[in-house]
Amino acid sequence: MGTVVRGARPPFGPIVNDTGGAGTTYRHAGGEGVCLWKTLVNGAHLEGDWNLVEHLVIRPGGSVGEHVHTRTEEIYYILRGRAVMTMNDVEFPVRAGDLITTPIGAAHAIANREDEDMHFFVIEVFPRDGAAGRPSRVAVPELASGPEGRRRAVVDLRPHFTGDWRTFSLIEVPEDGTAVREAPPGNTQVLYVVSGTVEFEVDGEHHRGGAGTCLAVGPRTTWTARAHSALTLISTEVGVR
Repeated sequence: MGTVVRGARPPFGPIVNDTGGAGTTYRHAGGEGVCLWKTLVNGAHLEGDWNLVEHLVIRPGGSVGEHVHTRTEEIYYILRGRAVMTMNDVEFPVRAGDLITTPIGAAHAIANREDEDMHFFVIEVFPRDGAAGRPSRVAVPELASGPEGRRRAVVDLRPHFTGDWRTFSLIEVPEDGTAVREAPPGNTQVLYVVSGTVEFEVDGEHHRGGAGTCLAVGPRTTWTARAHSALTLISTEVGVR
């Protein structure tokens, strides 16, 4: 984290945001057409080596131009629609549910050649020492059934990066169901609502939202998600040292 807080400080508080009020970008990163873009969380406001959390929409015929990250590692999770990703000059199709890892030095671009919007979620984290990993389209495993109808799939991000990434999870909660979890002592956690309506409770405060709602919590912070309709969340955890 590039921001230093002087003196003793309590843990950082939770952050709540959503995808409303996105900016419009033209020829995003040297691409074509129109994108809608919003930073949901600035890494300076999180504990750990986060850089940022973003949501992007590529309009039909639009693209994010080819670029290379020299100081951050990145994941893309495709939320809705289809696109064509180019990674180190290799093209491959991506669709809703795909998870893409982009290490330091990988040249990448993404184009929407369909006739509907394509939505994706982005997290960037600062690297640590070590050789850069290989970019990949990671298979998210089948959802495993849990108590009270909840289902969860977990991807270990550590083999893909040098940074202090921990896990990416896909979580389903049935209508009127509840999920409760405490962020581990060494992790900061970011949750994003893919679909459904939820009421989050953190530190006694209640935050209701739908698809596009984002919640970030620090280590040892307990959150509760109450599903007012069938709910799908994604969760990413990054270590705090």
